[in-house]
Amino acid sequence: MHSALTRVSLSVIAALLLGYVTVLAIAPQLRERMPAQWRWFGSPSSWQTLLILVAVLLVLGWVAFYSTGAGQSGAPVAIVASLLLITAVLGLASYWRCFDADNPRIFTPLIWTAELVKGGTGDHDLAFGLVCPSTTPIALDLGRVTGTAAIFISVFGIAAALFQSRVDRLRISLARSITAVVDIDDDAESVVSAIRTTLDRGSTLAVITASPNRECVRDARNMGARIVTVDFSKPNTLTALPLWRKLNKLYLLSPDPSANTRRLALITERLATVSRKQRLPLIVRIDDPWQAAAWRAQHFGGAETRWAADTVGKYEVTARRLLDDVLGPTPVDRILVCGASQLTLALCAEMVQRQLEWDYYSAPDRQPLPPLTLIAESAEEFKQDHLYAHRHLGPSTEHRELATMAEKPTVPMLISLIDAAPSSTAVILVDDVHVEASTGTRLAARYPRTPIYAWHPDAQATDDRTPLVGQLYIYQLSMHMPAGKAHDTWERAARLIHDRYVAEIQTPSAATLPWDQLSEFYRGSNRRQVQNALWMVEAIGGHTWNTFGDTAQPVPAVKLHDLAPLERLKAIGFDEDTAIAMARREHEDWCRYYRQAGWKYGPIRDDAKKIHNKLVEWDTIAADPELLSTALASLADTLSKLRELGYISRPVPSGSAV
Repeated sequence: MHSALTRVSLSVIAALLLGYVTVLAIAPQLRERMPAQWRWFGSPSSWQTLLILVAVLLVLGWVAFYSTGAGQSGAPVAIVASLLLITAVLGLASYWRCFDADNPRIFTPLIWTAELVKGGTGDHDLAFGLVCPSTTPIALDLGRVTGTAAIFISVFGIAAALFQSRVDRLRISLARSITAVVDIDDDAESVVSAIRTTLDRGSTLAVITASPNRECVRDARNMGARIVTVDFSKPNTLTALPLWRKLNKLYLLSPDPSANTRRLALITERLATVSRKQRLPLIVRIDDPWQAAAWRAQHFGGAETRWAADTVGKYEVTARRLLDDVLGPTPVDRILVCGASQLTLALCAEMVQRQLEWDYYSAPDRQPLPPLTLIAESAEEFKQDHLYAHRHLGPSTEHRELATMAEKPTVPMLISLIDAAPSSTAVILVDDVHVEASTGTRLAARYPRTPIYAWHPDAQATDDRTPLVGQLYIYQLSMHMPAGKAHDTWERAARLIHDRYVAEIQTPSAATLPWDQLSEFYRGSNRRQVQNALWMVEAIGGHTWNTFGDTAQPVPAVKLHDLAPLERLKAIGFDEDTAIAMARREHEDWCRYYRQAGWKYGPIRDDAKKIHNKLVEWDTIAADPELLSTALASLADTLSKLRELGYISRPVPSGSAV
């Protein structure tokens, strides 16, 4: 809003100033009517006037280019067009009185103005060698400047477009670290926007594509991404990119999951030769929720510790978006999921994850999560599918009972369920052909206070959906990420751990601000803690996060709360030597992160001056029982928190391949 107000204000000022010098070009005698102290403004050859006008136009152009909503691909075109229009108006006003018997009244000013627009800066003569205008008005001087500027900006824009790929590759080669997105489509565009908001400090976003002219790729460039063009049919063009040695996060977003897994294998092989980094965040697009759960379970842990793997898909993202709306400011007591589709499974899985997160931490004003009821002729089959996926493909946790009604979700049947509590019931109509298209409208007309979400293939995915009838909202299956929402498991985990930490801490500081207000340094520190824990548990602890096919029951986290750090770590499965080795690795990685950000040791902590009293070598920690206990407690807290969120490691049997 402030940017729009600034742009409008500058536009009005520029229009008034340009209008004034334009009028003086046609009728210079009007300047004599101005107060004496202001007559200098607009006088011929007034460099002060020219400087002011050029400065106003420069600032206006800068604001227009970088203002919110002004795409960087369209803004230069608008700026050039505006400069040409200003040049034409100023030129026509300056030459308006230039005519004689040999030079027609209308055509001469038009022709001379056209030459000015083309970049001409010379004087023009009438008959008998008379220069016109005899005294060059400041409008003509400004017109020559704006006309030349328009030409230079046009040439620069063309050159930039021609060499954009070279510039992007140069920017990537100079970057400290790279967040790579491989292959996007229109549906994944919003994911790129979400990625941009969670970039690590100093990281550059690179989009690797085979079609740089697609609209979604151009939009990604406008969001600040660097575009790299490859031929996916030739794997060496992908693996030969020099950016892999600086990779710190990878997203594979092709709608074809097989293509994503093939490219992952190629990139993994390439990284083995150019990088030693472990547990790099990896997000693979797999739309089918069951396939996604199975892949995630198999790649969450195991022998390949290169990645901290997660998935994203349009069903999971749609389910998250729908439940965000349903569980919003006005909570409900019951959710009816009508129809059987992949979205039904995604909604069930998302509700289980939210229950885990709610059990881990919930704000004091948050209500308990409402139960789900599946209504479809095959509801019981889908429930069994969900239970199997939950027990064998996902994190181990106690499961909340899921109610089912093995009936077709007809309007009369739903009326009988909603009628008792219309304002505390939410209805989600999934993309099932057995759900009649008019069901949502008919229910909304009867129950205007009941939130109803109806799937429609032509609905737009936006954050500000408007109800049509009562509280009827239509939605589509999409990858659209609501503003400010985490797009991967590790971002969600880091944010939730921080939220509970802030709620428990007594001393406020820059590190205890709410997540939305937290600096990127502290957000990155939370992410680092989670990612390092994933790596340590497997590389040092001899455990695996791979729970594929494992139905082992979790250890209730409540039993761990009252134990000493070493006893808590022992209960999780780590002996004292292993626990100390992991604590040392965590401390060293924490020190590395802080020192890279410019922090130094000092006996008294001072966040404003980047001084921390614990930035010491591990030998100092090990020699001080209090510091060692604090380090072990921090490690135990991190692993316990992940355990409470449902991520439970298990020992790898000796001699087995995970």
